[in-house]
Amino acid sequence: MSEKEEREQLKQYRIMRYFIDATIEIIEETGIEGVTIRKVANQAGYTSATLYNYFDNLTHLIFLANMCHLEKYNESLPKCIENCKNPIDVYMSICKCYTKHSFEKPEIFELLFFSQRSDKFEEYTNQYYELYPKREKKIKSKMLKKLFHLNNLHNRSFNLLLPCIEEGMIEKEEAIDFTDICLRFNKTILQDVKNKILDKEEATALLLKYYSQLLKFYLKPDFRHLVDEAMVNITK
Repeated sequence: MSEKEEREQLKQYRIMRYFIDATIEIIEETGIEGVTIRKVANQAGYTSATLYNYFDNLTHLIFLANMCHLEKYNESLPKCIENCKNPIDVYMSICKCYTKHSFEKPEIFELLFFSQRSDKFEEYTNQYYELYPKREKKIKSKMLKKLFHLNNLHNRSFNLLLPCIEEGMIEKEEAIDFTDICLRFNKTILQDVKNKILDKEEATALLLKYYSQLLKFYLKPDFRHLVDEAMVNITK
């Protein structure tokens, strides 16, 4: 990249951050539903037309503005798995961690992982760390490092199960089916929390119950006891 191109990129990133900061302020004041192109542009000191030079659409902008919440979740993962003894322990511990963060901000996690435009979200996630390179955490775990750049929840969940597949605990096809089913009821429970049908504690208990029962069904018999042990660890 030439010096001129670097200057242009720096300018582009600086303006994008202005728009993102303006969006964060509006979300804090009125919630996601209060964000409009015109409001963000006015808050940032630019025209609506300028905003469209930098973002695909409003969803793109709102996604980047809410990545800070995903950061908090990502930051908590290394600690939540530091005492895990096996891949099942890791998987269930991360499930528990996910429920804690997602049920605190259900509308945001619904956007981050279950939006209709989620096919673009891994691209947006990588773009976020280009805009804010200092926010990318230095961690030793290759598994978590890869996870942080995945914003498709199916891919995240399946990648967590790869060690289980490699150790012969579950077949690949079974892991794919398990992941697909889990994400479907995960979405429903998240919507119930968002709509105040379930509180956080009820939703967490229900989700972990379903995850553990289904995982035991798909695991090979010799490894099913590890789910019970993991559940004891995460509910202490």
